[in-house]
Amino acid sequence: MNDKNTKRTPKNGARYVAARAVQEVLETLIPLDQALTGQALFAQLETRDRGFARLIAATTLRRMGQIDKILAPFIKKAPPAYVLAVLRTGAAQILFLGTPPHAAVGAGVSLLKRSQKTARAAGMANAVLRRVSEQGQTLLAETRPLDNIPGWLRKSWEDAYGAQATRAIANMLIQDPPLDLSVKDDAPAWAEKLEAALLPSGTLRREKIGDVTALPGFKEGAWWAQDISASLPVKLLGDVKGKKVLDLCAAPGGKTMQLAAAGAIVTAIDKNEARLKRVHENLARTGLSAEIIVADVARWRDPENRAGGGYDIVVLDAPCSATGTFRRRPDVLHSKSPADVASLMRLQEKLLLAASRHVRPGGTLIYCTCSLETREGEAQITKFMKSRANFRLNVILDEDMPALPEAITTEGYVRVLPHFLQEKGGMDGFFIARFTRC
Repeated sequence: MNDKNTKRTPKNGARYVAARAVQEVLETLIPLDQALTGQALFAQLETRDRGFARLIAATTLRRMGQIDKILAPFIKKAPPAYVLAVLRTGAAQILFLGTPPHAAVGAGVSLLKRSQKTARAAGMANAVLRRVSEQGQTLLAETRPLDNIPGWLRKSWEDAYGAQATRAIANMLIQDPPLDLSVKDDAPAWAEKLEAALLPSGTLRREKIGDVTALPGFKEGAWWAQDISASLPVKLLGDVKGKKVLDLCAAPGGKTMQLAAAGAIVTAIDKNEARLKRVHENLARTGLSAEIIVADVARWRDPENRAGGGYDIVVLDAPCSATGTFRRRPDVLHSKSPADVASLMRLQEKLLLAASRHVRPGGTLIYCTCSLETREGEAQITKFMKSRANFRLNVILDEDMPALPEAITTEGYVRVLPHFLQEKGGMDGFFIARFTRC
């Protein structure tokens, strides 16, 4: 990413960073966080401005389908990528963030004037953004949240969940995600200290995120950030105290900490050393312990070479398209494709077979993903059951998850959709299946 002009744009630094991040996400398909933090200027911004840059970029990516529909009548010729990013982020500010139109228009024009390569587009941007400020709300009324969902995903979700549920999913996309926290103990007391809602599952939820490190209990290690959906697999295991648990594809470590806090003897494996560093840091902060191993889950062999598998519980949170996390990661809507899903399906099948080898007879295997694609969830289970006669589905019942019975399918899986708990702010899309080794 070229930061050549960043030092000359302090006044509109946050807007510059946001526009460049949107451009980078769409051109290189990298995560939004990486596109933001990869810019030198981002680290130089004040905390408030970093938050503003993130808000602009995330809103633009979440609402890009609607934004592009509104911009289309005003743009005669496709502009260069950065110019288009400035137009999109400017429109997002005017339409969705409550930025005074004159400020958004002026900032967009100023950003383009700072480079000779884009200065000639400043007049066009001024005209386009002024028309958005004048006509945008009328045009916005003619769009729908569904416009923000790529066609292939929309069809996939309509086929799997129906048109009504797909509309509800799209409506959740445009909402900012809350901050969910898992606590080591005394959730009611921490809910009061953190001014958070205590959800029925035991998760704490704050509507405003802000600087997480400044919240009460962070330095003491009393809690960690973890979406309610990601906390469900461990809650389906019951009492794990003293049990040997293998947490596969463990980073960033939310489940590892859940298991350790509940008294399990945890071995956590992931091949991404950089992400495992964060697991080490969180374990140190929370005062919890687990054995951490950097390895390819598909190839890892238990050094003790225990015949028949040596773990009471194996949890596999498999790499996936992450389409259930689009509120927190709106880049997913633009970076994933059907080809990606097909490739991930092959990897998931391989990892699930590898995970099953480590479960002792009578032990439990959990397979989960944060994807809304049934090919990465239900279809994988069908294939696994056909290939592993020594595993039976341990059907998940209402009493296993009384806080969220609507997520339990007729087959006995958990299929969480983003609009579940809508009145409390929704949740990530998620899939969970539970097995017992015979």
